[in-house]
Amino acid sequence: MNISDFDFILPKSFIAQTPKNTRSDSKLLIMKRDGDLLINENFKNIDKYISPNDLIIVNDTKVIPARLYGKRKNTNGKVEILVERILNEKNILCQIKSTRKLKINDIVIIGNNIEIKFIEMLNNLAIFDTLNSTVEKLLSNHGSVPLPPYISRFPDDMDHEFYQTIFAAKNGSVASPTAALHFDQEVLKKIRNKKIKICNITLHIGMGTFSPIKTKNIENHSMHSELYYVSQDTVNHIKKCKMNNGNIIAVGTTVARALESFYSSKNKSNVFHETNIFIKPGYNFKIVDHLITNFHLPRSSLLVMICAFYNRNKVLEAYEFAKKHNYKFFSYGDSTMII
Repeated sequence: MNISDFDFILPKSFIAQTPKNTRSDSKLLIMKRDGDLLINENFKNIDKYISPNDLIIVNDTKVIPARLYGKRKNTNGKVEILVERILNEKNILCQIKSTRKLKINDIVIIGNNIEIKFIEMLNNLAIFDTLNSTVEKLLSNHGSVPLPPYISRFPDDMDHEFYQTIFAAKNGSVASPTAALHFDQEVLKKIRNKKIKICNITLHIGMGTFSPIKTKNIENHSMHSELYYVSQDTVNHIKKCKMNNGNIIAVGTTVARALESFYSSKNKSNVFHETNIFIKPGYNFKIVDHLITNFHLPRSSLLVMICAFYNRNKVLEAYEFAKKHNYKFFSYGDSTMII
């Protein structure tokens, strides 16, 4: 398929720049595949579309303060670093921006005295060794919230709270699993009152999630790789849900990606695995029945996945419907639920 088939026009005015003061105070577009219906809703009422036999699965990854600003030790030239992945307590895998290209063994100073050394390139990403600190101390003392590239402002205190989901527990992501940003205690109370079960997976999101597909034919696209973890407890709940004819409701494309990778490869539970799965039209979903997700970037792998889950024409029609009804798009924007 041609990547132009997954394009749409989105004026900047539709891109949410700030979160809502109340997480669940967002619009919810229900895409009902049976009958091809579109329903305007409010996220506070999402429990209306979930039954007691269903199982909600969320991503419990936690966004790390991944953006660092420093200077070269010898020249004082500015360097911007975006941590893609924490490798161990001393090493980080990063994207770098600098006025002049860094060389192996160059040292960058973060803050007043923390030194990190550029030691290797790996798949167009730089590996740094923290010389006189740990990665944890480096990020906690000097890192900032890695807001997406389409949010045109610097992060503030509000983002420390609202760019993190209420399920966040395990450090590792450089982007938020934004479908879950709409959940708050009010929504959870409604879900619990209906005795609906929630369990979790972990998928640490990389910056590749924001990258558009650059190949004309999507079959030629090389998908970015991410780490994921599915617990045996979650596997047990999925089995029970299916036996009771319930629906597996993935909160976000990251959850769908982890679950479909896990069940496609028959991997072991309770262990981290790596996935570069590219879900595109024609894919047969193994486990996910319903999907909660935000609106996605044109020409992105995430939009392609949504089109695989429903129907390309219907999804793009829904996006046009959303624009007409003033929905906001992307990370801090409104939500959809495909049922």
